Amino acid sequence: MLLTNGQIEYAPVIATMHADCFEEKWSENAIRTLLNLPTTIAWLDERGFLLCSRVLDEMEILTIGVLPEYRQQKIASQLLTEMIEWASQKQITKIFLEVSAQNTAAQKLYQKFGFYQTGLRAGYYKTHQGSIDALCLTKDI
Repeated sequence: MLLTNGQIEYAPVIATMHADCFEEKWSENAIRTLLNLPTTIAWLDERGFLLCSRVLDEMEILTIGVLPEYRQQKIASQLLTEMIEWASQKQITKIFLEVSAQNTAAQKLYQKFGFYQTGLRAGYYKTHQGSIDALCLTKDI
């Protein structure tokens, strides 16, 4: 997997992949803005991506996606493993994320990696079917 930091040339690729993975699409400009921040780190290959934000000794997973044709092949696990290994080397102590309360597959994946629920954001995700709550998860390293 390619580890990127500040490489905005990957914005079109990540935006296209994000659109293929999620109902709520992030624009190329939004991803370009994120990649341009010194706090953003991205892991990317042709099957999936993971974007994080790092501040001091904490990280937040902003988004992680695996293209539909590559799902159920442990790509998300590979992305998370690489990100957690990198975070450990950089003395990160906590990783945070939000996940849809309806996405039980992702919740199970995060539980396998030691994430636990620390909060709830009511109506966080907006979909065509209405608002969906987000579970706030944390992992201690």
